[in-house]
Amino acid sequence: MPRIRVRPAEERDIPGMARVHVETWKTTYRGIVSDRYLDHLSVEWDVSRGFGSWVRQPPSGWKEFIAERDAEVVGFAGGGACQDAQTGFSGELGVIYVLREHQRAGIGRALVRAVVDHLRSTGRTDMLVWVLKENPCRAFYEKIGGTLAQERVVGVAGEKHPEVGYGWRDLGALSRTLASPDGKEI
Repeated sequence: MPRIRVRPAEERDIPGMARVHVETWKTTYRGIVSDRYLDHLSVEWDVSRGFGSWVRQPPSGWKEFIAERDAEVVGFAGGGACQDAQTGFSGELGVIYVLREHQRAGIGRALVRAVVDHLRSTGRTDMLVWVLKENPCRAFYEKIGGTLAQERVVGVAGEKHPEVGYGWRDLGALSRTLASPDGKEI
């Protein structure tokens, strides 16, 4: 099996990242978010709405990473300063998507680790990630030691959806967990 490479995202990666974004929304959120909305999604539509702006002109301290296999983007993640200071967390895993056929292969862990390393390099010691409550992939955050920290309701495609925030108070411990093959802190 070809090796996965994780590296900082570049502008040339945006079309591949948009493809991952659209495909993961369609596979993950089917039955959760309106089918009409999901059926309307396309890479062209996503890019025309400004997808990739956080790669081209990231907010201060924000960084995005891609996972690629055979020069194909199969996942991406990004993080930086927490977008909502009222959460009590300094860092945020703001986005992470991995194509369904590449999940459960360590790619999510590698992407989270890249974001954690970035956050730690900027002096952040903790992190929060928001995920739709009905997202079946949220168990991933629990597996890597995230604890349910917050809840809120967000608008997605004109509908209200509950969202949960998983938090990690010690990014050093999370980094050690992500480095361990069995997912236990080392």
